[in-house]
Formats: sequence, structure tokens, C-alpha cells
Amino acid sequence: MSRKKAGAPLGVAGLIAGIVAIAVVLAPGTLSYFVSSKQTQAVSVSTGKAALTISGSGGSNSGVYPGGPAQLIATRSITNGGDVALSLASAFTATGNLASSVVLTMSVQTGSCAATPPGSWPADSGRWQGTTAGLTTSVPTTIAIGATRTLCVWQSLGVNTPNGTQGQTAAVSITVTGTQVAP
Repeated sequence: MSRKKAGAPLGVAGLIAGIVAIAVVLAPGTLSYFVSSKQTQAVSVSTGKAALTISGSGGSNSGVYPGGPAQLIATRSITNGGDVALSLASAFTATGNLASSVVLTMSVQTGSCAATPPGSWPADSGRWQGTTAGLTTSVPTTIAIGATRTLCVWQSLGVNTPNGTQGQTAAVSITVTGTQVAP
């Protein structure tokens, strides 16, 4: 009984693989390599400078009552001293026994502040209203380069403020943020 080696089929398979590899490397096909370049003029990139300033001091701690009219508590000047227009946003916080009941209304406007918030707002005024739980009104505005506007802040108590809040206080903090407006 003679035995033959089974090496011949592997040799044929290796030969076919070698021929295919050589054909792929040497034969032209659908593979292409294009290179193109074009030189352009140099461009300068620069950033703007945001400079929001709020000035003024003092305020009023006039008393308010549940459901009563809002009272003006602060007036400030807000100036954009940078070289880019700024979009304004606002947020409120308060601490103290009365903190969750205080309703704040804030507006950035061109004129002076009225004793109570206006019944209708000028088109270019930004305004924010809400409690420390969140804003109920948010109408952003933009302050132009070099412009000065008036920041007005009013406080009130909501109609559903508990009766036990008489004589209570809250320390209120308002944050105004200016974000660069894309040119």
C-alpha cells in the first residue's frame, strides 16, 4: 500500500494566490489617486472683546403684599464697553423665609424706570420675570457696542403667598449675563 502526500492542492492554491497578488499590484485597475491644491490669500482671524458693566448702588426694600402691585427696588446703568454686541440673559436666586414667594421682574430698557412694571413693553426692551423656582417670562435683548441702557428691577408677592409671610424677608440676587452676538 503506497501513500501519496496531499501537498499538491496546497501548492496549487499558493500559486493561484501569488498570481492574483501580482495581478493586483501590476495591472491597472479602477484605483486612482488625485492630488490638487490651490493657494489662497491669507486671512486674519480675531476675537471680540466683551465688556459688560453694571453700575449704581442702593435700592429700596419697600414692602409688598400678596397679590399687590410690584414695587421698583433697584435701578442700574448697564453699559457695553466692548467691541461686540451682547445678548443679555438673566437668572434669579433668593434666600430667607420669603425666598420662594418673591416674584422678580427685571427689564433692560432705554428710558427711565417706572414705579411699577409697564403695562406694555417697548419693542427693544428685554425682560425677565419669575421666582427662584424658574423664569415664567424671558425676552432676551441685545445691547449694542458702546450703548448704555437702564436696568430696572421690581419685586412683588404672588397671589398664593401664604398669610404667615408677614414680616418675613428674602435676600435677592440677580445675575445678568452678556454673550457675544455673532457678527
